[in-house]
Amino acid sequence: MTSKPGGKRPSVVSIRLPGNGDATDKPAAKMPLMRNKLSLGNVTVSNQPSWNFSTVVAATRFSKNLKDRRAQKAVKKIEIIEPQPPSFASRPHEKVQMSSIKRILENYLPERIGNMNYDHTKVPTLVKAISEEVRIQVKKVLPARYKLLCVVTMGERGQEDVTVVSRCLWDPHADNFVAQVYENASIFCVVSVYTVFCE
Repeated sequence: MTSKPGGKRPSVVSIRLPGNGDATDKPAAKMPLMRNKLSLGNVTVSNQPSWNFSTVVAATRFSKNLKDRRAQKAVKKIEIIEPQPPSFASRPHEKVQMSSIKRILENYLPERIGNMNYDHTKVPTLVKAISEEVRIQVKKVLPARYKLLCVVTMGERGQEDVTVVSRCLWDPHADNFVAQVYENASIFCVVSVYTVFCE
């Protein structure tokens, strides 16, 4: 048999010749339809595909190439690149150790405020004093060429919620901040310390 242009061989056709009074011969109208076979009187057409060697080789090559392509897509090389500061960013010789500033605030606020009660007449002077004392203590651990900004927010604890938010425009490779919250039964206090490198 010859192959069709699509690469498939034609369906197999078998022809049954009627015998002399053969009991197996039936009229075409009474022939039952069978799965994958279509009976047309004495001619039986089978729709089962038949394969030749070249088709099997082509299918194997295609499936192998498909597996290789899938494997190449699945495996991607991941390179970890150290974040480099851009050319316009500051490069201080020594960066601020924010953990040491955090420790200063954690030790200072409970000692300074303690169990103090809220008094709206004393709070303005108390906030200024806390800000100045924190600034003096943090300056001791601050490297050269760094400027310091200390913001203290204090209020009375009541039935309402308070959110303290800050936003800065700075160089993230050199500048940083730390914040500490202290509260007792009557007062809440938020201290934020910002360190900015100046060239």
